[in-house]
Amino acid sequence: MAKESDKYSIKTIEKGFLILDYISEQNHPVSLQEISDATQLNNNMAFRLLVSLVNSGYVKKDNYANLYSISLKSLKLSRNALHSVEIRKISMPYMEMLWSQYPKANINLAVYYQGEVLVIGRIDSQNLPRTYFTPGRVLPFHCSGLGKILTCTLPEKEIDELISKGLKQYTVNTITDEKKLKENLLQVRAEMVGRDRNEFIAGDNCSAVPILGKDGNIIAGLSLSALDNYMSEQEVENTIPKLKETAQRISSTLGYNSGFSF
Repeated sequence: MAKESDKYSIKTIEKGFLILDYISEQNHPVSLQEISDATQLNNNMAFRLLVSLVNSGYVKKDNYANLYSISLKSLKLSRNALHSVEIRKISMPYMEMLWSQYPKANINLAVYYQGEVLVIGRIDSQNLPRTYFTPGRVLPFHCSGLGKILTCTLPEKEIDELISKGLKQYTVNTITDEKKLKENLLQVRAEMVGRDRNEFIAGDNCSAVPILGKDGNIIAGLSLSALDNYMSEQEVENTIPKLKETAQRISSTLGYNSGFSF
């Protein structure tokens, strides 16, 4: 049965966004045929929509290679979306206060959105940043502190779906065994601390804690990360109480008022 909103839906625009979504998810320029195959649109329709997207400035075309990629204009939309997120607006002042106590560390903020761990806020270390957790970046759920804290309370079926997509090994410490990962997530859930100790980036340690919404559910993750050169693994571990305190303040500001203590 058709939804009420379907009466007002403009299918051509929906198809255009389908193409835009596909191109934005690729890490390389794509051809008309690739777009047509992935979106299940015929070549003629896909081409006409691509012309419109190119003319509007949201997609750019390499006329020599006949390949398409996302333009800087599309990135402006992402930037504006990130700035409009309420969690980010509220969290940034608290993140800055935390960073002032640990200037050698990076302070990160992420959410779980449509099966992905998405970074929405970041304050870089006073040292040269090398971990590149820039806003908009997607992190692996199984080997990042933020990924673990944001997925540790998900239903097992949803975790199984994430695992089915593959557990890529990034370092020698990355957990790639399904059983060990589930055991690790249970520990994260019990402690409400997600740890990444050289699991995602060699030489980088990270601790993450949850930010809770009005209903007590996890709505975001806050983390502190640093390279071994600047903070030792134990020093990163020692910041967890302050990290929890900061997350508690953010949660309270967002409406969670049960006086919780992680």
